[in-house]
Amino acid sequence: MKIADLLNDKNTLLEKINQTIPNSVYIFDLNEVNMVWFNDRVKDLYGYTLAEIRAQGTEYYARSMHPDDVPVLNAAIERSRTLKEGEVISIEYRFKDSQGQYHWINDRITPFSRDERGQVNSVLGIATDVNDRKTYEENLKKTIEKLNLSLSAANMGTWEWDIEQNHLHWDSKMYSMHDVPENSELDPMTEVWKRGFREDMENVNRKVHEAVANHQDFYVTYRVTYENKEVHHIECYGKFMTSSGTPRMYGVAWDSTEEIQTEMQMAEAKAKMISSTKMAALGEMSGGIAHEINNPLTVIQARAFQLQQMVDSGKMDPVKIKQASESISRTADKIARIIKSLRSFAREGTYDPFEVVPVKQIIDETLEFCRTRFYNHGVEVEVLPIDPDLEVECRLIQIEQVLLNLLNNSFDAIANLKDKWIRIQVEETEDHVEILVIDSGNGIPDIIADQIMLPFFTTKEVGKGTGLGLSISAGIIKSHNGDLHLQPDTPNTTFVIKLPRWQEEDSLDY
Repeated sequence: MKIADLLNDKNTLLEKINQTIPNSVYIFDLNEVNMVWFNDRVKDLYGYTLAEIRAQGTEYYARSMHPDDVPVLNAAIERSRTLKEGEVISIEYRFKDSQGQYHWINDRITPFSRDERGQVNSVLGIATDVNDRKTYEENLKKTIEKLNLSLSAANMGTWEWDIEQNHLHWDSKMYSMHDVPENSELDPMTEVWKRGFREDMENVNRKVHEAVANHQDFYVTYRVTYENKEVHHIECYGKFMTSSGTPRMYGVAWDSTEEIQTEMQMAEAKAKMISSTKMAALGEMSGGIAHEINNPLTVIQARAFQLQQMVDSGKMDPVKIKQASESISRTADKIARIIKSLRSFAREGTYDPFEVVPVKQIIDETLEFCRTRFYNHGVEVEVLPIDPDLEVECRLIQIEQVLLNLLNNSFDAIANLKDKWIRIQVEETEDHVEILVIDSGNGIPDIIADQIMLPFFTTKEVGKGTGLGLSISAGIIKSHNGDLHLQPDTPNTTFVIKLPRWQEEDSLDY
């Protein structure tokens, strides 16, 4: 049979359409409120024959439809009675199959026949099973609800930017976060530029344009000033997407002001604790420092008296004058070194530049603080030979502070022992330098060793220690990409400062 003949044979054409179409096709009598006819797809998908459906009679809706959807179907019936030719309505409802399972149906309805008054008395429907789509939509809805709950709990706002149309959409949280009224006549970014710090907004503008040009994500921070003059810190993350066919960005933002303020307060508290720890150390060293300075001052005073006597007697011996002046000069240099070390120790040194320093210099300058104090208390200090050419890249003041803290700890630990000594030993490898501080103590019990690096942990008596020395020292060494640890399995207490000989390039960006 030719194609033209097939097209003219409407019955054959409809039969072939009926066999091929994946949808359920039916004719529904509006007056009987029941099916008149449907194709084989209804049997295949839902397990009903036409006879079984018609047997339900006027209870068809009550027995086959979800109770919540019956009002929708009744309204559709009433509306169908007044449809014009070719007019179509679309509804969605849940239909129960022969096994009692509900399926979501998308139904498109159009008039099929009319009575003598011209009112529609039956309709033709094409029903599509959209159960998978509805399940996906329900899951998506739940996911969005959970996401919104998470965002709300995290005080995050969401935004969407249509790049082609240059349209930015904010949720309500974004408006409140930036202190922008939701009914503002200006677009959100204009409002932000009015409130933002200019240098911050220029950085935001640059990073966003780079992200668009490179089709990549971005992260920025910026500050905005509220109407009440409060400054708020905002963090923002944006993701570039083209899944919808047009380039868009989706993102979140959050107010990190409290977090930043907390960090600043913690930094301030840490600085105060470091200062307190240092002051305690300076107090402990004050007696030794006074002795270190008093001794050379006595030498200077004696040499000055000697010169005065020469002047008074008129006997000017050039050799003795030279000897006295050289002695005064050397002694003054020693006092200057002590004062320089003391002034350096009083500084924090966190933002000092890294410099290449001889390891011997670090140890010699640190011992200027405590050598006399240790000697006066019967503590022998031994420094094993150090290669004068051995150098390390570090912040000198910070490393001296760490070393002095270890020496003072050793002094306190062995103060009541009969055998009192401290040994400083330097070991080197190709990449690292290790400074070992060893004392005559018999080591530290494991239960204490596990806690000694923790803040505020101390074994000293009340009023003698803050418990911050080792914790702060460990942090300083870590900032040098090194390690401070108690060496296990040694006959005497041994602390090790391990430092890289050279800092990596990233570490030098301070």
